[in-house]
Parts: sequence; C-alpha cells; structure tokens
Amino acid sequence: MKCIFCNKPVHGANGMSIAGIGVAHQQCFIANEALRRTFQNLDIRALNDQELVELKDLVLAEENSRRPPGDVDEIELF
Repeated sequence: MKCIFCNKPVHGANGMSIAGIGVAHQQCFIANEALRRTFQNLDIRALNDQELVELKDLVLAEENSRRPPGDVDEIELF
C-alpha cells in the first residue's frame, strides 16, 4: 500500500492506518497535521479575519478565567 501523502510504499511499524482515509507514514501524517493548522476538527485556515480575532479573544478569556485569583503576572491590553 502507498502513503496517501507522499505516494511511497508503507512498510511495517513505519506506517499507520487512518480511519476512513487510508495508510500513511507516521512522519507524513504528523507533517500534514502541522501544515493543516487544525485543532479538534476546526480548520483555522478556513476562518476569515474577523472569526480569527473572535477565536483569539475567546481563547484569551478562557485562559484568564482558569487562572487562580491573585495570579496576575502582567496586564494584557486589547
């Protein structure tokens, strides 16, 4: 079988099966995941500029809400 990313043969422990897609080299899969810029099925590249800003604000708000009270290192200005 051939890797779905590089189209070279996949042998032994070097390969992996991706459900619903096919087989791939582990290194090819990891490189593809990094280039796609996805997080839990959210394709960040598909967001427009406004949506990306809103996502950033949501992430910052969530990080701030998880900090213990009184744990202020720096002031973040928007």
